[in-house]
Order: sequence, then C-alpha cells, then structure tokens
Amino acid sequence: MKPICGRFPKKWPEFLKFRLPAGAPGNNCGTYAITGRTMKKYIREFYERLYLGGSGGARAVGGKSLAIELGYPSRLIDMLPDEMWEDFLPCGNVFSRIDPKGGDKLLNLGCGAGFDSILLKLSARAEFTVVNLDSAFPVLAKANKAALPIFSGEGFDLVCADGAGLPFAPGSFDWIILNGVFNLFPDKGELIEEMNRVLKPGGIVAGADLSRRTLLPGYFADEPDAWAWCMSGAVSEEELIEAFKAGGFSKLDTAAENMDEFFDRTVFTFRKDGSEAGRKPQNPPT
Repeated sequence: MKPICGRFPKKWPEFLKFRLPAGAPGNNCGTYAITGRTMKKYIREFYERLYLGGSGGARAVGGKSLAIELGYPSRLIDMLPDEMWEDFLPCGNVFSRIDPKGGDKLLNLGCGAGFDSILLKLSARAEFTVVNLDSAFPVLAKANKAALPIFSGEGFDLVCADGAGLPFAPGSFDWIILNGVFNLFPDKGELIEEMNRVLKPGGIVAGADLSRRTLLPGYFADEPDAWAWCMSGAVSEEELIEAFKAGGFSKLDTAAENMDEFFDRTVFTFRKDGSEAGRKPQNPPT
C-alpha cells in the first residue's frame, strides 16, 4: 500500500496532502504516513462500533437538541420518535440547501442513520429517489430501521460501498448530500473526482463539515479518533473552495459558524460545471 503522499494526482493542490511539521511522528515525504486504506478501514470500524453502541468512547454531541439548534424544521423533528434522535450525528444543516424536483435522483454519501434522507422524503413536494450510501453495514441497518416505520421505503435505496469508488454510472444523480463526510477522506481529490463523475452536468453537492481556522498541531494527525470525528481531515474554507474548483465545480454558497479556536462548522454548496438543468439550491436560512 502506498502512503497518502503517493496517491494524489499532480493537479490537486498541495494542501490536500495534509503536511505535518518536519520530524512529526508518522511523517513520510512530508505527509501523514498512514495509508489511505488503513485510515478508511479504521473510520469504517469506528462508526460500526458507534452505531452498535460500543464505540469505546463518548458520542459526539448530537441528537434532537442539535437538530433544533441547527435549524431543522420543527414540524419534521416532531414527526420522528425521540429514541431515534440518538443516532443523529450531523456536522450541519444541509436540509435547507436541497430542493429535489420530481424525478430527481439524490445520493446521500456517507448517510449515517439516514436522517437527511428521511426528512427530505417527509417534506417532499414531488416524487424523487434517494440512494443512501455508507461503507459501514450496521449504519445502513440503522437507516433502514429508521425509515421503515415512517414510510414504505419506496424510492429509498441502501447501498454499502466506498465513496471513493462509487458503484454508479456517470451522470446518475442530480444531488449529492455530504454531511460530516468530506473530512473522513484522506484523499479528497479522489472523492471529488468520483462525485463529479456520478453527478449530471449542473448537479449540486450540498455538504457540511468542520473547516480549520488555523494550521492544526501535529498531534491531530496522529490521533485516529480525531480523523473519525472529522477534525484531522479538516481543510480551511478557502482550501475547500479551491479543492472543488480544481475538481470541476463552481461555488454556490459557503457559510461558516465558529466552533472553537481550531474549527468552524461550514455548510457549502457547489455545482458541477455544465448546464444547470433546472436545479436550484434552496436559499440559506436567514
């Protein structure tokens, strides 16, 4: 297995290589020496344990109170039983950025328990299909269990696969949700290329994740759980925009909310270059 530093196409910006200070533990040709495959395996197993109730550590702050804080519609929040909300672990509110039209196809990449998908289906003004994809099978089982009591599941598909090798034909989707997922990929260029491939021209990525306010201390990169909680893989808001631009996308919107000295919570939408095909993102909440 090649280290991450050997896997980036030359066209991708240098910051995507997550450079550590010289002499930092794990430093290899100036980048984090762990292989992308090893890190992705750790993250997948981390979330399998988390959703099975045995993560070995406390859950991040989430649940119903976070949904309210992030501005998810209260009428939809109240439609779901309280016990379901313990599996709600987003990085931000992408719901407000998405407005599928009749016949649209939406990919929830790294879907978790499928909350964004379920809420979108409950609020749908038109029939559309959502494909929920996650690399951790127990996570998909949670999404299926959550969806079945609420609606028949028609137009609500589940796929177990890696986001860096999406099992879909080019131009399959009108929308991609990426909520708390972007930072989990050591090779972000690979992820962006795959999203570009499976989106139709003019298709939209609506996402949320932590963005870093400053260079992170080296110890972040050496802590696997910090990768799993979207911290060590964070880029700055400017780097996020540059990465999507390099991958054939145009910025529609980014909005950052300060979390602490290291991180902002950033919600973003990018459109794949090409015809808009009639798709328009929702206006951000005011």
